[in-house]
Amino acid sequence: MSESLRTELIEEMYKLGFEVGYHHHSEIGWVVEAYNKPITRAAGYGIEDLLKESYLNGKADGAEHKKHESIAPTTTTVTVAEPAPLPKVERLPPAYRMVTLPAATDAPKSIERPQMVDRPKALNGFAPVRPK
Repeated sequence: MSESLRTELIEEMYKLGFEVGYHHHSEIGWVVEAYNKPITRAAGYGIEDLLKESYLNGKADGAEHKKHESIAPTTTTVTVAEPAPLPKVERLPPAYRMVTLPAATDAPKSIERPQMVDRPKALNGFAPVRPK
């Protein structure tokens, strides 16, 4: 095996590992195909372990590079939008003000006891008959 072919295969595996690590690709589908091509080419030369190691190094470097890239401060300019104009409050006509609103201390009607929980009148029995 020539040195240039060996170097090419190692670089190819490192780049594949870097891409998989950087983009968090699943190692199913196209990644397996791209991984198996160089391994198959190198099978006769006995450098499969070297290629696997290069792939794992690239994968680790890609993940590390992505992690540091996301932590690094980004320089972005923030544009402040103009504040929205305040809405104009319309005054209601006097007829609406005549309706009294409940006072803050009034109990709401929703907490009154509903009639459905009262004892049914049928269970009270018959009303006594009064003589005339």
